[in-house]
Amino acid sequence: MQNKNRIRESASRKIFNIINKIILALVCLAIIVPIWNVLITSVAVDADVMGNDYLLVPHSFTFDNYYRVLHSGYMQAFKNSIFVAVVGTLLSMVISVPMAYALSRQELIARGFFMKVLTFTLVFDVGIMPFYIVVRSLGLINTMASVIVPVAVSTFNVIIIKNYMTSIPPSLVESAKLDGCNDFVILIKIILPLSISILAAVILFYFVSYWNRYFEVIMFINDSRKYTLQVVLRGLMFEADETLGGGNYVYNNTKMAVMVLGMLPVLIIYPFIQKHFVSGLMVGGVKE
Repeated sequence: MQNKNRIRESASRKIFNIINKIILALVCLAIIVPIWNVLITSVAVDADVMGNDYLLVPHSFTFDNYYRVLHSGYMQAFKNSIFVAVVGTLLSMVISVPMAYALSRQELIARGFFMKVLTFTLVFDVGIMPFYIVVRSLGLINTMASVIVPVAVSTFNVIIIKNYMTSIPPSLVESAKLDGCNDFVILIKIILPLSISILAAVILFYFVSYWNRYFEVIMFINDSRKYTLQVVLRGLMFEADETLGGGNYVYNNTKMAVMVLGMLPVLIIYPFIQKHFVSGLMVGGVKE
């Protein structure tokens, strides 16, 4: 009887695994095929994309589309996005890390109250109008700071950094304090070196978040020269077929070249922090 149950369980497990693999394969195809189309189209000549065909097999190969983009007005938007992502990530880490360290210390006065206030912001949002009024009252309208400062701190990122730091043995901190180290020295020389994994994951989160900023740009920035790449790309893809400098018509191959350049920064950064990514989130996400 037990052998029959084991056979049935084994058969049901095999069926489950087959169905699971089929579903995962379909999901992977749904993700890979559009990206492959973007890459193939970005290196196609104009004649191959005039009919708006969905290219999956390369008919031609050229880097002229990237040359057009690199020598066009889109590079200013690319530079703006790089500035916002780099400066914003640095500012966010400078604020989030000390905040998370303070919240991870059991001796912090009113620690529970601060955690409740912080968690409250995960559930409730002030709304668009109060958000705009605050930014305008600070004199940040039409400045790059309006895209960075109002969203400099992510509650989610602070909490996972705090959870990770809570997992660090308190004896290390106590030993450092007995040696005369203050909290700043402890944070720099002990906590940060032990928190590389979670810091790498959070840096990626912040960078991608700033790189994809769209709503704040269209709400606070009035000067088109300060637009980020996401705003320019959205206008290029959905609003109208504009000209790409010199009166050249913008075909899909050039649009896709802009999209590939928009993906590059994240693709370049991710391999360097990938080894820390999973381990950091596993520890940072389960501790209380």
